[in-house]
Amino acid sequence: MNMETAVHEDRKEILELYKAVIDKVNMSPVRLGWNIEIYPNESFIDEAISSGEMFILRREGRIISAAVVNHNVNPEYDDIDWQIKGPPDRLATIHALAVLPEVQGMGLSRIFLSEIEDMCRSRGDLAIHLDVIDTNIPAYRLYKGQGYHETDRIRMFYEVVGTREFWMLEHVL
Repeated sequence: MNMETAVHEDRKEILELYKAVIDKVNMSPVRLGWNIEIYPNESFIDEAISSGEMFILRREGRIISAAVVNHNVNPEYDDIDWQIKGPPDRLATIHALAVLPEVQGMGLSRIFLSEIEDMCRSRGDLAIHLDVIDTNIPAYRLYKGQGYHETDRIRMFYEVVGTREFWMLEHVL
C-alpha cells in the first residue's frame, strides 16, 4: 500500500468512501455532523483533486482511505499558540481524513497518516496543524498516538457543523 495523489477517475470511489463514513459516524457517538451535501461534498472533492491536494490509500486496487492535505486553515488557527508558527506555506493541514468503515480498526489510518507525514516532510513542511471535533475520540487517539501535541481546545465554526469544540493538534516534522 502506497499513498497516491487522486486523479479525476478516482472521484466516484472517493465520494462513495465519504458517504459510507458519514453513514457510519453520524449514527455513532462520534457524530461528526458531516453531510455529503455540504462537506465533504462533490465540489470539495473535485477541487482537491484538481489542485493535487486529495490523497488516497489503496488496498488490492480499492480506495480505502482519503484525505486532503494543503495549507488552508480557518482564521482561528492564527490565534493558536503553535510551536511552529510559520511561514503559512510550510504548515500543512489535514482535512477530512477518512477510512472505509469495513477496514477501520486494522491500523490503516496509522499507515496513511505516516505516509502523509513523510510526504509533508519531503516537500519541506515544518509542521502539520489540524483540528479534531470534540466528539471524534478515535481520531484524537490516532493523532495523539502518532505524536501530535494538543495545543489548545477552542470553539470554532464550520458550515457543516456550526460552532463546536475542537482540539487543535500539532505535529512538528
